[in-house]
Amino acid sequence: MYRIVRVTPRVTQTDTRIPFRYGIAEMTRAPHAVVEVEIVRDGRRSRGLAAEQLPPKWFTKDPDSPYADDLAVMVDVILHAAGVAEGMSAPDAFQLWRELDRAQSDWGQAQGIPGLLSGLGTALVERAVIDAICRLEETPFADALRSGLLGLQSQIIHPELHGHRFAPAPSTHLFVRHTVGLGDPLTDADVHDAPDHLPVSLQASLRHYGLTHLKIKTRGEAGEDIERLHRILALSREAGVTPRFTIDGNEAMTQAAQFTDWWGALSEDRELEGALTRDLIAVEQPFARTVALSDEVGRTLRAASVPVIIDESDADVDSVRLAMDLGYAGGTYKGCKGVFRGIANAALVDARGAERPTVFTAEDLATLPPLTVPQDLVVAATLGMTHIERNGHHYFGRLAGLGPDTDDRAAAAHPDLYEELEGRVRLRIRDGRVATESVLTAPFGLTPLLNVSALPPLTSATATDGLI
Repeated sequence: MYRIVRVTPRVTQTDTRIPFRYGIAEMTRAPHAVVEVEIVRDGRRSRGLAAEQLPPKWFTKDPDSPYADDLAVMVDVILHAAGVAEGMSAPDAFQLWRELDRAQSDWGQAQGIPGLLSGLGTALVERAVIDAICRLEETPFADALRSGLLGLQSQIIHPELHGHRFAPAPSTHLFVRHTVGLGDPLTDADVHDAPDHLPVSLQASLRHYGLTHLKIKTRGEAGEDIERLHRILALSREAGVTPRFTIDGNEAMTQAAQFTDWWGALSEDRELEGALTRDLIAVEQPFARTVALSDEVGRTLRAASVPVIIDESDADVDSVRLAMDLGYAGGTYKGCKGVFRGIANAALVDARGAERPTVFTAEDLATLPPLTVPQDLVVAATLGMTHIERNGHHYFGRLAGLGPDTDDRAAAAHPDLYEELEGRVRLRIRDGRVATESVLTAPFGLTPLLNVSALPPLTSATATDGLI
């Protein structure tokens, strides 16, 4: 039996190098929550870590609530999950996650907290526990998953997976699907007051990183979005690239008819027709989460000619299954939603792909190394994915400050993943992709176990320190 003897949430602050505008929010600074877990089994002890940005207006997209109030609830869900997890025992990580997820979900529902948000606390503890177990047993994540050490039973999450074999070969690299934010300058001429010598514009990013995949954020206004897509694809052609891309709808639509009109306008544009038919991977969450899983939206999607997937509506363990029953093509993996449910969802999408076209992508949340990024990468690589949205390296451009030797230790252990530029250790991207070989051999993405004890405890006060 593994027993969780201690869960310690901490926090630090991170500043962007350039603003990140998405949906109704613009992020220039964010708290970076770090959860440390200590486990014991048969007298042996181990520690594990996980981290997550606490961005404005993603877990809850209420334009009227102050960010300070949103942040206080984010802190509460992490502290509650930490408190519930302490003292839990189970034979494997999956059983620990199930017990914590039930308790956290019940508490969140009683408090009126959306599942996407309450699940943040569960996911942080879950990832730290996986890290601790992999370190204790000296087993890399992919091996621990395949051997049954972690105990995952996807059929418990999705009963239809009984008898389905899902064992993809791990990917040794992943293409970076570069986020084109709503406020991002597209050309070099649009850039004013560049903070450093790293790329700021899309034009420079295409050139510098050798990008081949994009995630394009849109507003849900057909005329404006068509013009934006024209400019982005033209810049890509100038760089000698025909990109594969997703379109992020940013929950802009509240009625099914809006999507029908919007997609009709995009697909009828002669300049876009080929790209949308040949190179579009999927449209991500165009509907507001208040209507995304309605019958009306389902009817619209079943009649549509484009794959649409959920992201923000993936609030509970059965959300992707319910969405696919309605007519969605699939969902997304994000570490903030949880590892085990993400893997089970990937298996579900794989199983249903035998009957109709399905899509499962891996997404970012402005995540940062040295913890969140390699943990995201190793899960996506283990799932055999070929591309993953990455944007933290672009908007933040550095590792999170978890300790004085964090950069050096991460770079020394993972030279294929990091490089030093302008005196800072940064994510290493070559030919539009990141290497995953060293993260696949690490316990859970990161080889060195960092000392984060100098970080202040996570509270509403420390989370907002210097922020609000």
